[in-house]
Amino acid sequence: MIIFNGQTYFTIIDAAADLGVSAKTIRQYITKKIIPEPPVIQFGIRQVKHFPKAYMERAKEQLKQYRTIHNGGHGGSQNSLLLDL
Repeated sequence: MIIFNGQTYFTIIDAAADLGVSAKTIRQYITKKIIPEPPVIQFGIRQVKHFPKAYMERAKEQLKQYRTIHNGGHGGSQNSLLLDL
């Protein structure tokens, strides 16, 4: 989490913890367009992706749909999802 100008921004580490996967897996989900590209903020000279609550809700829904389609509607485990990547 980053606090900048009095606002709190959630990082990829926060998103990974919320989804129960690693930051690397989040990056793979984004690259493979399983979840959308997150918004970016300017943090000093760096641009940082952040994962606000509304984004995370949308990402969770898209991930749920992806898992349903790719696991034959059986829910499947997280490990079986990772093998599909």
